Amino acid sequence: MRTSPHLRKKPVGGAIILALIAIGFVTIGFSTWVTMLGQRGRAAEIEEHATRRRIATYNSRAAIQEYALQRMVTFSGDADGLSFDPSSGFNVTAVGAWSGYSMASSTRLAGLNGFSPTWDYPYSKLLDVSAGTKALGFTTNGSGGLDRSLTSSASYLKTYVRSRSLVLGGDLLVVHRSKLSPEASPVVTGNINVSGRVMHFRSDLAASSYTARSFRFISSPGSSAMTVRPKDLSGNDIAPSNLAWIPITMGAIGGVTDYTGRLNVIDDSTNGGNSLIQNLTSSAATLQNTSGATPMTDPRGYSNPGSGIVTVTPSIGASNPADLPSVIIKDEVQEIIIEGQDPTNFANYARYRPAMAIVYVQDPASVRKLTTIRLRKQGGRRLLLAIKQNGNVAGGSVNVIVEDTNTVCEWNMLILAENTPLSFSIGTGSVTTINLAGGIETDAALTGPGSSNSLSLLLQNDTRGLIKMAPRAAWVETIMPDKIPGTSNDNTW
Repeated sequence: MRTSPHLRKKPVGGAIILALIAIGFVTIGFSTWVTMLGQRGRAAEIEEHATRRRIATYNSRAAIQEYALQRMVTFSGDADGLSFDPSSGFNVTAVGAWSGYSMASSTRLAGLNGFSPTWDYPYSKLLDVSAGTKALGFTTNGSGGLDRSLTSSASYLKTYVRSRSLVLGGDLLVVHRSKLSPEASPVVTGNINVSGRVMHFRSDLAASSYTARSFRFISSPGSSAMTVRPKDLSGNDIAPSNLAWIPITMGAIGGVTDYTGRLNVIDDSTNGGNSLIQNLTSSAATLQNTSGATPMTDPRGYSNPGSGIVTVTPSIGASNPADLPSVIIKDEVQEIIIEGQDPTNFANYARYRPAMAIVYVQDPASVRKLTTIRLRKQGGRRLLLAIKQNGNVAGGSVNVIVEDTNTVCEWNMLILAENTPLSFSIGTGSVTTINLAGGIETDAALTGPGSSNSLSLLLQNDTRGLIKMAPRAAWVETIMPDKIPGTSNDNTW
């Protein structure tokens, strides 16, 4: 019996249909594979672009930080600003014109960087930076190249020049490098207890050159190995609490911003708004005695008969409520007497008076040389004592003699000493401990009392008036967000 032709074609048609279905699946799979290859190639371009944008941003950050360190900290302004484009249009960074000394800023921000050199809120000068990177796009001809057009600029980098008195911020003893050549050694000996942190810029000195004790200790990462051996208040060795050391400056020396730790803050008009005398003389209230040889008196508490002995009484008391302003004396003084207060005036009146400064600057030509500072009774009024000996040779040692009937003698005093070695000792009275609520900043030798006596440096809790008056240290902080706003590729960070 013959098979029907119609029945013979059915197996052939089914095979063709199955073959077509199989070919369709293969085609779809191949197309998907080709698409995946294209996407993988494009993903590599996206990753490359994201990497280039990150590098561009860090380049911008580094450029702005260097600009701020070199051109902004101690300069009064820049009419030209900055234009920075190292990658032929891939990243553009610009800074507009600005003015005003950074270390004269009175702006304080609410935020605090816990890694700052100070433990308190610093003053800040903001530098707004306009920066942008290229957007990621693809050309219309199918080649997959990057679109070379720039996005609109977005202000995403914030740069701050921060400044603050190190001593009033918790570094109660700051030992600076000497400006002399060759350098004088800022040796610290005697019984000195620091109830805070010590900042030491000459940690390469011999171990015997430093005998102070402190809660904490930080040293600069100089080119030489650290040989100073800090101890805690109990006399046990402590490890320096060094984190990454950022560039920090007290201002300009010879017109150049210094980052080596030298001190030049008492009398230098070229020091970028950070000179104590220049800041004080801008106030009409400051009492200026142009020479210690020139007699001058003021009923508010200043007496200079012209004999080389100057007496300053920071607070006479409620019987004479007029406050003695800050005092500047230059040359021809051999002894400065600071008359403190008796217990009642000390506790109930003087400590509530406004802060003041006593500044003495001595040139090499001065016939009389300062040899003695006497601290009589106790000092309740917040006081900044600044002593500077000009010249290219080491200044003469100045004895700081404390005279009081109390066992513990307290002074609310911050001391700045430039090229002036200080030696603390006990004079007449019953003093065994000198409490200095403020601290000491020096670039010369410092000697504490010997035997059973001691000098204790304590944190000044009431910095009103002092905080604006005291010279500062400055550093730069840059803040960069997690992503760059205003671009077509925000989330590639």
